[in-house]
Order: sequence, then structure tokens, then C-alpha cells
Amino acid sequence: MPEAGSASPALSLAALGEMLDLLGVVVAKMSEKLDQHGETLAAVQKTALESRDAAQAAKTFADPQRYGRHIGNEIDKALAVPLDRLEGLHLGLTADRRDASRALDELVRQEEQSLQRLRDDLTRAGRWKKRAPLIALFGLVLALGLTIALPRFMAGNGTGCTVLGGEWLRGPETGKQACVFYAG
Repeated sequence: MPEAGSASPALSLAALGEMLDLLGVVVAKMSEKLDQHGETLAAVQKTALESRDAAQAAKTFADPQRYGRHIGNEIDKALAVPLDRLEGLHLGLTADRRDASRALDELVRQEEQSLQRLRDDLTRAGRWKKRAPLIALFGLVLALGLTIALPRFMAGNGTGCTVLGGEWLRGPETGKQACVFYAG
């Protein structure tokens, strides 16, 4: 990206649209990851509920002291794999969140630079708008001056006189040369 205040043009609508499309893709991927995490959490919750129900049933049919350790070991075994998966997913989610945060920070920085370029362009346009009447007046004065001076300058020599449609002649009385135009 060019630096703010540079003479390069502002980003086009297509470039801004492309940046927004990229942001949409990032958000969609984050949403997909969150959905996957939700499904995993639902499976873990189901497993935990099933384990709790099994423990309650065992408690009613057996001595809690005797089977407590056995139930605890079974719960640990049943939850070990989902908890490991959940921890891995959590680490992945943390990394994705960090990456998305960096990408969003970059997009915000680019947007701020674009807005600053737009402000600078508007300021420059305002200055030219103030100068426009003076430039128009100068152009008008120049056009009038050239309208008067250019034919006289071109008629000052034989080639220019011929281009204008005249004839370069020497006057019989004074001997001076002049560009003469004949009607007709």
C-alpha cells in the first residue's frame, strides 16, 4: 500500500470490494471452525451426561466407596480422548483467533490509509476548485491576447501571410512590405 499523503490514486471500488470479500472469507472460515467446536463440545457434553448417568445408576446398585474409584477411572478413560480433542481444538481456535485479529488489524490499517488518501484528495480538489476561476480568467485573457496578436505576428512575414490567405507585397510609395488580403 502506498503511504498516506503520496501522489498515488486512492484505492478503487474494486480493490475495496476485494478487501471486503477477503474479510468475508476469513469470517466464514471462523464461523465454520466455531461450528466444528460446537459439535465437539456437544459430543463431550453428551459423553459427560452419559457418564454421570452411569455413575448414578452404579451408586444405586453398589456401594459408592467400593465402586467410586472404578467409576472415576472409567470416566477418566471415557473423557480422556474427547478432552484431548477439545484441548487441540481450543489451541486451534486460539491460533485462528490470533490470525483473524492480525488480519482485521491489517484491514483496519488499510482502511484508515484509504480514508486518509481520500481526505487528502478532497483537500487537493478543494484547492483546485478555489483556483479554477483564476485559471479560467487567465485562459480568457490569453485567448483574447492570442486572438489579437497571433494574426499580426503571422502576417509579419511572407510564409505566415500565405498561410493566412494573404499576399506579401511591397508598397509602391513607401517601399515597405505588407500582407495584403483581397476580397473575393
